[in-house]
Parts: sequence; C-alpha cells; structure tokens
Amino acid sequence: MSVSNKTMLQELCVKKGWAAPKYSSTKQGPDHVPQFSATVVVNGVSFASQAFLSSKKEAEAFAAGTALEKYLGPQTQLPITPNLNSFSSPVKVAHVASQYNNVGRVEENQTWNETDAIQEKKGADELEQLLAKERKLWHIEKLQLEMKNLELVNAIEVKNNEVQWFEKKLEHMKEMATMEQKKTKSMISLAEEKKGENEKLHMKLAELEKQLQAKHAVDGDMEVKKINSLSDFSNALIVKEQSYKDELQESRKALINALRDGSKVSIGVKRLGDLDLKAFQVAAKREYFVKEEVNERAVELCSMWENYIGDPDWNPFKTITDMRGRNKEIIDEEDEKLKNLKEELGDEAYEVVITALLEMKEYNPCGRYKVEELWNFQLGRKASLIEGVQYLLKQLDLVNTKKRQRN
Repeated sequence: MSVSNKTMLQELCVKKGWAAPKYSSTKQGPDHVPQFSATVVVNGVSFASQAFLSSKKEAEAFAAGTALEKYLGPQTQLPITPNLNSFSSPVKVAHVASQYNNVGRVEENQTWNETDAIQEKKGADELEQLLAKERKLWHIEKLQLEMKNLELVNAIEVKNNEVQWFEKKLEHMKEMATMEQKKTKSMISLAEEKKGENEKLHMKLAELEKQLQAKHAVDGDMEVKKINSLSDFSNALIVKEQSYKDELQESRKALINALRDGSKVSIGVKRLGDLDLKAFQVAAKREYFVKEEVNERAVELCSMWENYIGDPDWNPFKTITDMRGRNKEIIDEEDEKLKNLKEELGDEAYEVVITALLEMKEYNPCGRYKVEELWNFQLGRKASLIEGVQYLLKQLDLVNTKKRQRN
C-alpha cells in the first residue's frame, strides 16, 4: 500500500503539470533497529512524514500521503501502519500512536471504488507509453551505432588499401634506389681511379717541368713540345674528371628527389634557409592567448623574416681576419634588424633566423635563396652520397623483411 501513495502523488503532479516529487529521508537509531523519517517536495511545498518508521519506503509513503491530504482531502491517502516496537523511547511511541490513531480514523472513512482502479490503470498505461518511447529511442540509437560501425569498417578498409599502395610505391623506389646505387658505386670507383691517375699525371708533369727548366738551354724546343702534349693530355683528364663530377651531382639530385618526402630522423632532405614556425609561435604567445590568433601571428612573422632573409640588399654579415690571417665572414650582431628581432621576438626566433642565414651562406654562397640538400639529421650536417645510398638500402631491407614476415 505504501507504493500507492507515491503513485497517486506522481499522477497528481503529471495532471497538474508540476515537477516530479523529490524525496529525502533521515535515518536514526542503531543499525539493527533503524528508524526513518522522510520529506517530499511537491510544487515547491515541503511535506514531512511527522513520524519515524521502520523503513525508508514507509516514511516516504507517509510523506506522500500527507501531501495527498493537502491537495486532495483526507479521503485520498492510503494508510500506513508503523512498527511501534522500532522506536527508541516511550515519548516517541506515544507521539506516533497519536498520529496513527488519526490515520486509523481516516482509514475507516476510506472507500475504494472503480476510480482508484481507473487511475492505477491510467498510470500503468502512461508508464507503458514511456517504456515504448524508450524502446523506440534505443532502437534508433542501435541503428545509428550500427551505421557508424559500418562506416568505420569501410574507412579501415580504405586505409589498408592506401597502406598497400604506399608499400608498393616504396618497394619500387627501393628498386630504383638500388639501381642508382650500383650506378653511383661504379661512377665513384671510376672517379677515384681517375683521380689517382690525375694525381700521378700532375706529379709527372711537375717533374717534367723541372726537367724542362734544366734542359731548356740544350733542347728547349723538343721539351716544350713534350710538355705541351702532356699539358693537353692533363687538360683532357681534367675535363673527364669534371664530367664524372657532373654525373655524381646528377646522382645526388636523383637521391634528393627520392628522399624528399621521407623521414627527418636519420637521412633525408633539408630545405636550407627554411625558418622553423615553432619559434615564431613561442613569440606570438607572448602577445596573444587564443590559439588561432597565435598561429596567424606566427605565420605572419615567419613570412616577414623569410622575405628579409631572401633580400639580397640586406647584408647582416661582417668580415674579420682570423689568427692565420684569413678573411672570414660572420654574423654582424650589431645589425639593426637582428637587434630588433632579438628584443621583440626573443632568443628562439633570433637563433632560427641566424641558423638560416649561416646555412644559406655556407651551402649557397652564390645567391640568397633556399636550396634542397641531402642532410644527415643525426649529425646535423650535409650527408654524403654514400650515406644516402646506404640509408635507401637499409629501408629496402626493412620492406623485404616485413614482406617475408607477412608471408
């Protein structure tokens, strides 16, 4: 019967358009003989159970009955018989007995008719409708999850196809690299051989020049002809050596093209003179706090300094003489632009710009523009042709190993 009071109060709130009743309870006494009182808030008004009962449900039902009595009259609530043996003092027992004598009188006047059954049926129907709506929503959510799962499966399949395509492309690149390596090794070996021959010829030429000076008075004309012949031969060798150097340079360019989109960890391609955007993002964070504004300002600053670096009219270098008496160009730290850069944007941006200037000075002294170079990122220097070829062979071995493991 305790459930009926709460059900009737719930239905009353639905009919009136009020919020659902909110219950709270209080427990006292030892754990083996607990006592409960409850309070319910209906339409902003609080109703108490006015007695301590042996269970939380009974206390909440009592409070619900008090609210029903307030809104519907004394004939509406259902009686609740408390367990008087659960109270801890005669005073509480007398008080509860007095309260329940009144409840007994109400109970005597209660009449249950078909209206109660209709209300209970109506509540059950409303509950069934709510459950039907919940089941429908659950079914819709299930279908949505199944669609998302299907989309994920399709996306995974597309990614797997892309990975297979890239593996085939990488394998093809490795094969091309192997062929280029063999060709490069052959050219390097030939170049070294020719270099040794050139050195021997230069030594022989120097020796012949000395002999020419010693014998010039006797057979000057004959010796001059010999020297001229040797000089022509030497020039031909120099032209041949330059040809081999050109072929090596073309091989280096091919290797750069093959590694342009590769890793930046070991051996790869570095664009000398590029500025690191992260340094300018650090500077922009001192002025802005929103991520989009920081990135926009960093891109603006980076672009501005790339234009400065590429300006041939700006010369932030000065010439000094080292201990051996040789002239050397270094960064002019008193340059106005560089001083303003350090003061306004900080050390990070300053170091990035200095590094870019020195790279362009060292590896592209003929002009102030960016160049791509084969780079050893671990040692921070220009990579040799042999290092690049060895790196490609290593990558090819890794691909072959993975293929064997899959098979």
